Parts: sequence; C-alpha cells; structure tokens
Amino acid sequence: MKEKEFIFTVVIPVYNVEKYLDETLDSVISQTVGFEENIQVILVNDGSTDKSGDICNAYKERYPENISYIEKENGGVSSARNSAIPYIKGKYVNFLDADDCWEKNAFEIVRAFFDEHYDETDVAGCRKEFFGAKSGYHYLDYKFENTRVIDLRKEFDCIQLDVTGAFIKTQAIGERRFSEKLRYGEDAQFITSLLLEKCRLGVCREALHRYRKRTDMSSALQNDVRDKSYYFSSPKFFLQGLLDESIEKYGKAEKFIQFTVMYELGWRIRKKGIKQYLTDEQYNEYCRILSGLIRQIDDDVIKKQHYLWKKHKIFCLLKKHGADRTAALFGKLSGLETIFG
Repeated sequence: MKEKEFIFTVVIPVYNVEKYLDETLDSVISQTVGFEENIQVILVNDGSTDKSGDICNAYKERYPENISYIEKENGGVSSARNSAIPYIKGKYVNFLDADDCWEKNAFEIVRAFFDEHYDETDVAGCRKEFFGAKSGYHYLDYKFENTRVIDLRKEFDCIQLDVTGAFIKTQAIGERRFSEKLRYGEDAQFITSLLLEKCRLGVCREALHRYRKRTDMSSALQNDVRDKSYYFSSPKFFLQGLLDESIEKYGKAEKFIQFTVMYELGWRIRKKGIKQYLTDEQYNEYCRILSGLIRQIDDDVIKKQHYLWKKHKIFCLLKKHGADRTAALFGKLSGLETIFG
C-alpha cells in the first residue's frame, strides 16, 4: 500500500503543556486547507510529567491517519524536533511550539505562496502576533509590508529568527538538524543556516501565527538570565557559529547574518541585573565575548538596528572600534545602562 502523502507536516515538541495543548492542536485541525487530507502532525512527548501524554494519545486515537506520537526521555526541544525529522511526510514542515496557535486560513495562504514562488525560496515566514501576557506584533513585523520573496542581500534587516512561525521545504532540510548544544537560539541558528543556501526569504503577510507569552513566566526564553548556557554556549555556537558559517560559505559574513547577530546582541547589552547570576570572572568573560562579536559587525549594520536607541548605537560603534574608555564615559554621561556598566 502506498504511504499517504501530505502537503504539510507540523512537528510539535511536548513538555508539560497540558494547559495549552488542546488549543494548539485544534488550531491545526481546523485549518481551511483540510486537515485529514493535507496535514500530518508529529507529537513528540519529551518526558512530560503532567497529563500532556494523555492528551497526545487522545488526539492520535481520534486521527490515527494524521497524527504520529513519539515518546522519549527529556532531552530538550532540539532533541525532540530532531527525533521527528525522519518521520516527516509533508512537502512543507512547520515546527510549532505546543502553546502557540495558527489562524484558520494560514496553511491555505502558505500553500498558495509556495505554488507561486516554489523555486525562489525554501522558507516562508508568517506574521507573528503575541497573545497571553503580551499583545501586539513581533519586533520584526516591518518586513511584512506585503507578501513577497525578499533578497536578503539587499534587505539585510528582514531576518527570520524562529521556526515556529515559518514553513520550510522538507527537502531543503537534508541532513541539517537542530543543535543540541544550544538551549537558546537553536531555532534561529537552524533557520538562518538554512537561509544561507539561497539568501532569499518568503514572507506571507496574511498568514498569522499566534505566539503565546506565558503569564506564569515558565517558557525558556522568559528564564534565560538564570542559565549559564545563555551567556557562553549561545554566543559561541549560535552567534559566532553563524558568522563563521557564512565566512566559510561565501568568504564573508553576509550582512543579514551580521544583522541577525547584532539584533541578538542588542537585547543582550540592554539586559539588567545579570551580575547576580555570574561570578566576577564569568561576567568579565561574557563582556569580552560580546565585545568580540560587536567588532565583527559592519557600521551600517549597527546603525540599521530598528530597536536600538541612537545612544546604544553610538556606544556599540565605540566598542566596535576599540574606544572602550570613551564608550564607558559616553555611557556614564548619557545615562546609558548596559551590561558593560
């Protein structure tokens, strides 16, 4: 018997999300593109200790032809996603978080987009709207002025940092996997590395991904400052890793790669209160790492950052060009609070 083929596969890592999982799954099942005919779901239970497993089994029993269920020991989100990749049957794959949702017509819009632009890009990003503890659209929403294919070498500020709000051609993944060395930035590293192949990104303005900000502050991103890997593993394997990969592939750090790195650095230099989580030696080493990364970013890329204040940009430019004492004085005189203070 011929194996059933799907247009879409949705991979959902599951870890103690019993409060949210029904809503997430229902948002996929209700897609106007037709769930039973066109969508495969792979649920990966990453060692949940709540009733998440019972919910997974209930949905699998309801849709045995569409839903696959994997149980594994807890190994983190990258491990969970990687375990599902060999079982993907869809032409396009979305790696959805188990507390997020899709608007009903999103998959239909994405299918139409790829039908028109299939050979131009391997990735279609969708608008990201916050809900839960936060409202509004994601900080990078400016790239969704219209549905199109973006040449990242020309519009280097139009980056894609997540896999949860994107659809990827399954064939483009190949042997690529999520880094299990990373607890933060693993999805940005994965999708940015993939985008390096063609340096072109599709964006679907009308397709809406709803991203939950939890009120109980229980997500990984909301607890990053407490984890040492945020300070050392992520800068090494995610940020420096992307710069090195681009240099190896093209002989230079493409500007959209630089912009990705600087965008992340912008959030890091503004974080307050991190000294309580680091020893003096660790803190000094972390500042050294960030300074080293800033020195690899072109001036125009620093200036192009949309969510850095002008004084942050001046500070970073001074740090980049080795004027550390001037940067410190400027920061003090301008009342600028950074981790370098």
